[in-house]
Amino acid sequence: MKFQLIGWSRILYLAGMVLALILVVPTAWFPFQLAKVAAFALLLLGSVILFVVGRGTRDLVRSHGFYAALLTAALPLSYGLSYLFTQDASVGFSGYGIEVDTIVFSVMAFLAFMLSFGLFQTQRTVRMLLSTLFVVLAAAVLFQTISVLIGLPIAAFADRSVNLIGKWNDLGLIAGLLAVLLLIRVELMQSSRVWQVGTVIGGILLVFLLGVVNFPLAWGMLLTFSIVLGLLKFVQARFSASDDHTEPRTWIRGAPWFSIGAAGITIIFLFFGPSVNTALTSMFPVSSLEVRPSYDSTLQVVNASRGGMPMRVLVGNGPSTFGEQWLVNKPTEVNQSAFWNLDFNVGFSTVVTALGTVGILGALAWLLPMLLVIAGIIRVMRSTILSREDKTLATALSLSSIFLFVSLLLYVPSPNLVLLAMVLSGAAFGFLWRQGQPASVEALSRMGSTVNLASMVVLLVLAFAVTSTVERRFLAQTYVGYGVSQLNGGGIDKALAAAKTANNIEKNFDAYRLELDAGSGKIQQIATNTSLPTGVAQQQFASTTADTISAAQAAISIHPQDYRPQLALANLYTYLASLQIQGAADIARTTYKEAQKNNPKNPQVPLFLSRLEFATGNNNLGQQYLSDSLTLKPNYTDAILFLVQLHIANNDLRNAVIAAQAAVQSAPGVGPLWFQLGLLYYSGADTKDAIPALEQALAIIPDYANAKYFLGLSYYAENKPADGIRMFEDLARTNPDNTEVKTILSNMKAGKKALDGITPPSPEPEKRDQAPVSE
Repeated sequence: MKFQLIGWSRILYLAGMVLALILVVPTAWFPFQLAKVAAFALLLLGSVILFVVGRGTRDLVRSHGFYAALLTAALPLSYGLSYLFTQDASVGFSGYGIEVDTIVFSVMAFLAFMLSFGLFQTQRTVRMLLSTLFVVLAAAVLFQTISVLIGLPIAAFADRSVNLIGKWNDLGLIAGLLAVLLLIRVELMQSSRVWQVGTVIGGILLVFLLGVVNFPLAWGMLLTFSIVLGLLKFVQARFSASDDHTEPRTWIRGAPWFSIGAAGITIIFLFFGPSVNTALTSMFPVSSLEVRPSYDSTLQVVNASRGGMPMRVLVGNGPSTFGEQWLVNKPTEVNQSAFWNLDFNVGFSTVVTALGTVGILGALAWLLPMLLVIAGIIRVMRSTILSREDKTLATALSLSSIFLFVSLLLYVPSPNLVLLAMVLSGAAFGFLWRQGQPASVEALSRMGSTVNLASMVVLLVLAFAVTSTVERRFLAQTYVGYGVSQLNGGGIDKALAAAKTANNIEKNFDAYRLELDAGSGKIQQIATNTSLPTGVAQQQFASTTADTISAAQAAISIHPQDYRPQLALANLYTYLASLQIQGAADIARTTYKEAQKNNPKNPQVPLFLSRLEFATGNNNLGQQYLSDSLTLKPNYTDAILFLVQLHIANNDLRNAVIAAQAAVQSAPGVGPLWFQLGLLYYSGADTKDAIPALEQALAIIPDYANAKYFLGLSYYAENKPADGIRMFEDLARTNPDNTEVKTILSNMKAGKKALDGITPPSPEPEKRDQAPVSE
């Protein structure tokens, strides 16, 4: 019965690994990565229970290397220590969605390592683990290859970059890992002709998929591991040749041709990958963009956030605090890029991010599993105790885990890949450290019995605590996702109901933000509804406003250093001020300034303050805030639009044009100044003069999206439809989700008025609060 329970525990653990990798529900609002983590946590709990009931902890504490494996407890311990000195306790425990850089996830990673260490120590169990992994990775790659080649009739997979694993670059890592496993199989084991042919076919599919993904890190690691495997095969062939006196050229025939071929292809893609990728994506439409801070930017933020305190070097600023530190300390030049409004919650890589959040202690703790695997490799290499099959299994486990840990050093893989790294490293260390050791059959000493009892309690308590936290968050986030989808579709009441359900499960920051956004929409809906009796409208308006403000305050109390609910609440009070509600403007002003403290480099906040001050008659102060916004981001199109609208409102367009002309003459290399001049001409219906100014803006900044937008409209107005269509075709490629761009392009091709069918608050783009295209 004992062995049967342990076997069931192993099956549940493998099922958790499989679901963590490929679980997907084809609905856009479903919390994709959190669902994978929740599935793994639930099955991990089941596996732990069976493992403990089956007396697996007795064998665990007697396992060779058990106390070395316990060193990985340094990971949750370092997170706990950092949490004691954190600058923001609200995000450190479970974050927003059980992110990698949280206490809860670090505990789950530790449990994943220890249970894998205990469950996969023999040749049979390791073969089971690797076979399961190989099949799952092959299925994910085959699925995505079909999706890219011919598409899938599933709405959730309409975008061909959507995959079973996670982010687009995660798929590249998985494809690279599968390629490494294939190379290990054909290079280090006796392979039939069928296996060799299958490897060639699989290799072609992998090269195609890697070419479409075009993730340089995946190519670089594949090259490195191909060279390592080639050297291993070469050494193996030389030893075989020295033992085979009748076949002096055996080592030549046994040369690592597959590894050589893989390395050669990889080098080609490292040099010419972008060109090949452009050609492939022109045939198979895949659009995906993933950005993260550079290594230098990350270190700059990390160093600035420490404030010169040596303690922060050791323990960091607190788990999951990188996002807050990024907003306060991000480099100024980021505001001039296309990604100025992205709130990065992680830095260059998982380990480099940990260097800032949990310090040197936490960053080293992330590397401990890999270091244990390397120690196991050194041990078995020195003792030469492995059979050929054991060597192959050990190589596959070790290289796979090292492959994933290198990605933690140089990238930010999704949580499921981090868990896979812990699974493989635990199994690799357990398998390697067991080799050459006699089986331990002695009864446990008193000390051993105490450790066994403590292990049982710790495993069960940690597994229950982690699972309950993760499952509650998953259920709450599921309702939040559904509510957001309803709100985007105009279902305000359904969104509010979903938010309340989510909060009944767990008092949830995102649920309160959803209630705030939906409630704000409901308030505007009531205020503009002329069919309601006055008394009913007033009652609904008052109650909805009170509930919405209460939700905002609850969100702020959960995460007081998150600027987003503060900004949304300030916008709500600004709207109430426009309805002449007494005191609303003062509260809006105060709340904007609170948001600005948490996000001081965001040009949106001073722009909102500027609009508020102009609306309340404080023009001088409004002008100062507008200047602050444009100082933070000189090419901020929303601020430029507002400036132009102010000139028009003051009937001062002529003088504004003269001032803009003087500005471009004094600084002819500044693209936003040319854009402002062109926009002023366009706003005065002078599209002829707008064209050269906007063309100059594009000459300076070729990807200036809003300059293309207004230039395209100006071309079309000046009877140059081909040029206008060319501009909007470019915009459609770079902004595939912008329906307005698609509508205008369709109108132009049909010979209609360019802005027919456009239904924002103002059809004229120059009169809106927000730019028509995201920069």
